[in-house]
This record gives sequence, structure tokens and C-alpha cells, in this order.
Amino acid sequence: MKLRLLVLVFVLGIAAIAVGWVYESRLRSTIDRADLIIPDNIDYYLTNLHYRVMKTDGNVDYEFNSPRLEHYPRNDVSVIEVPSLKIFGDRDHWQVDAINGEFAHQDNVLHLRNQVVMQRHGNNPMRLFGESIRFEPERDLVTSDAKISMRSKQAHIEAEQASFDLAGKVYRFNKTRATYYHEDS
Repeated sequence: MKLRLLVLVFVLGIAAIAVGWVYESRLRSTIDRADLIIPDNIDYYLTNLHYRVMKTDGNVDYEFNSPRLEHYPRNDVSVIEVPSLKIFGDRDHWQVDAINGEFAHQDNVLHLRNQVVMQRHGNNPMRLFGESIRFEPERDLVTSDAKISMRSKQAHIEAEQASFDLAGKVYRFNKTRATYYHEDS
């Protein structure tokens, strides 16, 4: 009889612990879900995104990283938080960082906005600052319709608009104010 009573108390104790654990885990998951704000008009989102695009010759064309990307199917646009874009060239690489961005999938165009910093690495580095740029990967073209500031060892240029043909290495600035520096020989 004592053995039965001991087994019964043991089984009831295990059952009570299991019920308490299940109740607490359900309560905790409800609290966690209450903090999440998930829009109902996105079809997917990605966190800690690393996106790499290859050229036909197998080399990397460009890549971007983001802590979060949300895709909206109605207009086929992805909203990107804190995008960091790296564009690979033959000799020079460009690094572009911004606060937010959008990727239009149909047009294959990446728009970066708010505190955009674009840097060219290599033999002749330069740094650009602006509020908005547009990157068209198929054309290797970066454009800005907003004010942009370019700084390098040779020049400081303020412009109303700019375009950068990265493949042809042709950089155009419209409505500029520039200061050029030269080394004394």
C-alpha cells in the first residue's frame, strides 16, 4: 500500500510539473508574440540577408547585406533596412551604405536613401555623400537626382545631380561647385 501511494504521489508530481511547464510555455510565447509587429501585406521577410549576384564569367558583380528585408508582392518591391552594397569592378570596388533602401524587382533597380555614403576603393579613392542614389546593375550605372558631395585627394565637388558609369569609368556632375587641389612638383 505504501508503495502504491508513493508511486501515485510521484506520478501526480510529474503530471503537475508537466502541466505547469506547458502552461508557462504557452504564456511566454503569447507575451513574445505580442511584441512582434508583422505586417499583413508582405509575403516574406528575411533577416541577416547576404545577397550576391554573379556575372556571366563567374565573378561577383555586386552584393548587399541587410539586417532585414521585407518583400511586398502588390508592387514587387523589397524594403531594405540599413543596406550595405558592394559593387565589384575590374580594379576598383565601390562600397555604398545607407539608412534604408528599396529594390524594385521588375526593373532590377536598387534605390538607397538617407545618409548615403559611397566610397571607391583602390588607387584613386573617393567618397560621395548624398541622400538618394539609384543603382542599375544591368547597366553598371549609379545616378543621383539629389544633391551630392564628392571628396577625393584631388577635388571637392558639390553637385545638384550626378551619374556614374562604373563600367566605363565616366562620372558626370551637373550644376557643380568644385575645388581642385594639385600637388606642387
